[in-house]
Amino acid sequence: MKFVVMSDIHYISRRMMLEGTPDNIRMQPDVSEQALKQACETDGADVILITGDLVDRGDRPSHEDLIVFLRQLKQTGKRIYVTTATHDFNHHKAYRRKYGDTQAVFKESPWDLPFFDRENAVYKELTADASGDMTEEACAPVLEEVCTPEELWDMYREFGRDDAFSVCESAFSYCVALDDNLWCLMLNDNFRNEECMHNVSVTYSPACLRWIRSLVKRAQQEGKTLIACTHHPLLPPSPAYKIGAGDRDMRRAEVGHMLADIGIKLVFSGHTHFADIGFMQSRRGNLLCDITTPSVRFYPPRYRVAELTPGSTVIDCRCVEVAVPEGTALPEEDRDLTAYYRRAMYEEYAAKMKKLPFPANRIITGMRAGHLLPLVKRAAGLTPEECGAIREKKIFDLIMNLVFNMLGGDGPYTPDTPEYKFFMGLAAVGDSVVGAQPFYDLYRKKLKGYTLTQIIEPLLCNRFTPDNDARFDYTQAPEPLYPDAAFTSRAGEIVMALVCLAAIPLAKTLPAAVSVGLPAATLLHRIKSRKNPPQPERY
Repeated sequence: MKFVVMSDIHYISRRMMLEGTPDNIRMQPDVSEQALKQACETDGADVILITGDLVDRGDRPSHEDLIVFLRQLKQTGKRIYVTTATHDFNHHKAYRRKYGDTQAVFKESPWDLPFFDRENAVYKELTADASGDMTEEACAPVLEEVCTPEELWDMYREFGRDDAFSVCESAFSYCVALDDNLWCLMLNDNFRNEECMHNVSVTYSPACLRWIRSLVKRAQQEGKTLIACTHHPLLPPSPAYKIGAGDRDMRRAEVGHMLADIGIKLVFSGHTHFADIGFMQSRRGNLLCDITTPSVRFYPPRYRVAELTPGSTVIDCRCVEVAVPEGTALPEEDRDLTAYYRRAMYEEYAAKMKKLPFPANRIITGMRAGHLLPLVKRAAGLTPEECGAIREKKIFDLIMNLVFNMLGGDGPYTPDTPEYKFFMGLAAVGDSVVGAQPFYDLYRKKLKGYTLTQIIEPLLCNRFTPDNDARFDYTQAPEPLYPDAAFTSRAGEIVMALVCLAAIPLAKTLPAAVSVGLPAATLLHRIKSRKNPPQPERY
């Protein structure tokens, strides 16, 4: 059974674009439509699964126009199944784009409001006409009606709900048969259990979990393979994402543990715009594979084509690049959409760095790897030739490459490259210093329990299941949970030893427990942690 998985289409109706809308926004509906048409042309794939964020701002015109386009594709014989997510009813950004972007400031927290509320919204124009002649009234955004989750459930019923053999109405979720042997759960995760999850973590209602459990049992009895599609990933596609997003934007581990223990083994998700294939093991030892699909409208613009053989747990899964829509002219320096979105993202963050206060802006944009080589050269084991190859590279460019690796998966900086050794050596020094200072536990808590090594290595390369083109058994984890560190450093012990020596003269004026005992205790703590290192939240 071959099928296509797409996510985060972020469709924008052309009716939402008024005079003055930037060209990069005007091309977005063309890109979304190109991705959908391209997916429908996949040989042997008659099913398209879309895991949420169908539109960009939750406005009704975009939903209506997307439904019209999906109907046209469905007339070609394709089966299209969708689930909705946060952007589809995103109440605080429903306006027509005019002269750049606009932000909505709410009198109350937008997270607490179920859908668009005009009375509580105050709109603020971020950019205006370049000439400055436009009045504030002329630049004001045009408010648009948005849809509630209940309305979307009815609007998209012909794309899944009507074909479903089992439906959980209260959870806006359903199950369809992709063929005689394969069932697919299309799960909406809008429910927030305030009592158990403190209203911060996207999850499923108790009724939905009971429904999922009943379908798993039924599939086992009838000998069917059951997979699932949902919007938010069940495990972080990268430790860096987990740290940056927090629990409001990312499920807690308990949700994945519950689904794994219920019997779900393979999930397709989106939301993060990352290309990632990861595994988690529940506390009961049950394994779950989460395949995250990138957005078709941001870097990297891709969707997935997956193939499952009946009676087998081996899956073929590859990513496909979205082609440039016919009639769309990209800048000369961009050969395709991937290059276009990569350059736009680089320029966006470069502009943000330049706006930082002096001298931070100069340091971040001007620092080169050569400035840090004295700190990491020995720890990383860099040869003179490797130091020469990396010396003149800008730190900002190297960090942006890590960001692109994180989004696109399968980074090129394998252990034999100077970039890998440089960053891993830097992480080893950082872990050593952090682990030897008095605020060690507090610092590790801020990093969700990860070490710098565990955060950085996945951004450099993928040494396990490829994130883009892979053939693997989704019931067998091919990688250790936390790989061993590539390099170690004694920088922390040296720093704390110097602190102890410097504190000895102060023992006459300060209590010895403070001036000498505290540094000594943290040094012993560091030595002990080497033998029994703490672990991050288990996935």
